[in-house]
Amino acid sequence: MSSSHITIQFGFTGISIRKQTPNIRKKGKSLLELPDDYTVIDIETTGLDTSYDDIIEIGCVRFRDNAPCDRFHTFLRPSPWENDDGSVHYVDDFITRLTGITDDMVRNAPVFKDIAGALIEFLGKDVLVGHNVNFDVNFIYDNMIKNKYPEFTNDFVDTMRLSRKVLPDLPHHRLRDLTDYFKIDGTHHRAVDDCLLTNAVYQNLRRLIQNNDIDISAGSQKIDLHALTPDASSFDKSHPFYGRRCVFTGKLKRFTRKEAAQIVLNIGGLCDNTITKKTNYLIVGGLEGIHTVKKGKSRKIEKAEQLILDGQDLQILSENAFYDYISEFM
Repeated sequence: MSSSHITIQFGFTGISIRKQTPNIRKKGKSLLELPDDYTVIDIETTGLDTSYDDIIEIGCVRFRDNAPCDRFHTFLRPSPWENDDGSVHYVDDFITRLTGITDDMVRNAPVFKDIAGALIEFLGKDVLVGHNVNFDVNFIYDNMIKNKYPEFTNDFVDTMRLSRKVLPDLPHHRLRDLTDYFKIDGTHHRAVDDCLLTNAVYQNLRRLIQNNDIDISAGSQKIDLHALTPDASSFDKSHPFYGRRCVFTGKLKRFTRKEAAQIVLNIGGLCDNTITKKTNYLIVGGLEGIHTVKKGKSRKIEKAEQLILDGQDLQILSENAFYDYISEFM
């Protein structure tokens, strides 16, 4: 038995009261991954609700090995309305001011059903990347169903979700907030332009995640090890970790990274988030299932090895060797 309820909808163009049946979508999965091959997608619409607002622009840019190789773009003609003077309009003034899309740009454009097949063919089975991409996916999904096409089931990566995990201290995580944070220039609120901005944000987040070996898996939380302080008031100055800078990579079996770092601090050592020319120990946990690992090495291991070759006083410790060092403190 399905349920329904009355919704008062505050849309872009006014208030409507309607009876709504909850819509359960069988769409793709939201991934916390960093694919090399993907398609960035963005749409512009006449409002926020898929049940009565329309898509007016779709932009997609395909990437292979993180490089752009093809694009799809079209305007779409939304449902028109007639003013008292008999004039017909498609896009209200607010949307025009926000996006720059005018009646003339969509008046002779195709409707969604005319381009659905071409869109499906272009996207294929690609993982989609977008900012707040649930919004885009929901609009496309519902329009596919309305026009008797198969359910839209491409998996997707949301750069807003990634940014909230990687940059939790930012007050807002809108696309403009992130382009400002990463100092990315470009035009907002046009489909292909937003695709390019989103990809620039994705690549910046990707570098931040990989260079700092950040675990973005579900339930993980970024810990600033450098901000931790020791619980102990006296230290064994003869211990190998005393006064030495330690960095972790991979997943430890016995401790969370924060717990292990706290032990190092209590011994009198120092902990950092990234490998630098001051790092003395890199402690390596399990690397299985970590998407930033390539050829059995994380970025931190590769950087540490290069620093060792350059003559830095740096040692790479296995997880078991680390436990030997801290055995009396466990």
